[in-house]
Parts: sequence; structure tokens; C-alpha cells
Amino acid sequence: MEFLTYSVTQVATQIPSLLVLVAGLTLAVVLRARLGRLPRLLLASGVVVLLVGMLLSLAWLLVLPRLYASGGSSMSGLTVARLGTGVSLVLALLHPAGLGLVIAAALTGRRPAGGG
Repeated sequence: MEFLTYSVTQVATQIPSLLVLVAGLTLAVVLRARLGRLPRLLLASGVVVLLVGMLLSLAWLLVLPRLYASGGSSMSGLTVARLGTGVSLVLALLHPAGLGLVIAAALTGRRPAGGG
């Protein structure tokens, strides 16, 4: 029962961010004529990278208690720690990459101030 409560809490805390990312991806597709090709591609790519990072993070948060609960039967504590480090490194790269792509989309294809 505790694992179910933990799982529901973890998923519930991610729902607002998930909805924002899905809305951003939807707008990138729907407003394709307004955005232009390159900004749309950058925006969609950035949102997809952020979604992948969020889903990976959520999956790890849901799997981690199971790994610890299994004790020594499936993996050693050191193996779980190494796996956690790997997941953390991937997430540490995905988030800034996704944000960078979204920022690039906001700045790409803009004209300089003053109508130049």
C-alpha cells in the first residue's frame, strides 16, 4: 500500500509539467505556419527532449523503491547506486539540452529591433 501511495504522489507531482510540455508540443504542431520551419523544429525537439527526461525521471522514481525493496535478491546496493548515478547523469544532460533547444526556438528567425 505504501508503494501505491508513493507512486500516485510521484505521478501527481509531475502532471502539471507533463501537461505544459504536451501543450507546448501541440502548439508547435498546430501553429506550424506561424512559427516557421526551424523554430518549430527546435521547439518540438526541445519539448520532446524535456518529455523524455521527465518520463525517465518518473520511471526511475517508480523503479527505485522496488530495487531497494528487493534487497540483495536482484541487485547489490552498489549496482543500484551506479545505476542511479547513470540515470542522474543522463537527466543532467537532457534537461539543459531541452531548455537550450526551446530557448533557441524562441530566438531563431527573429528580426533585429528597429526593423533592420
